[in-house]
Amino acid sequence: MGDSLDFWRVEEIEPGHLLRLRAEMRLPGLAWLEMYAEPDGQGRARYRQRALFHPHGFLGHAYWWSVSPFHAVVFGGMAGNIARAAAGLPSRRERRPRRRARGGSR
Repeated sequence: MGDSLDFWRVEEIEPGHLLRLRAEMRLPGLAWLEMYAEPDGQGRARYRQRALFHPHGFLGHAYWWSVSPFHAVVFGGMAGNIARAAAGLPSRRERRPRRRARGGSR
């Protein structure tokens, strides 16, 4: 606990179950990112994550409502890549075929 990861700090960890990161960036409030795994009753695990934000005043609320639409894209992609990595599958970025460059000599 207490280790830093980019602009996040590990606030709580339960090996094999929970990782809670606290944002260390300047925000009009307090922010956390939680990632956890739960057994699904069929011998597998279900990955879940959530972003938590405790706004400070009007600016905090305005900030949260302005960035929340982007969270679905950013965190959704992150969740998918984590689940694929846990299953041993390539990420979306690794699966994309490379495009041939247009123009130039052939």
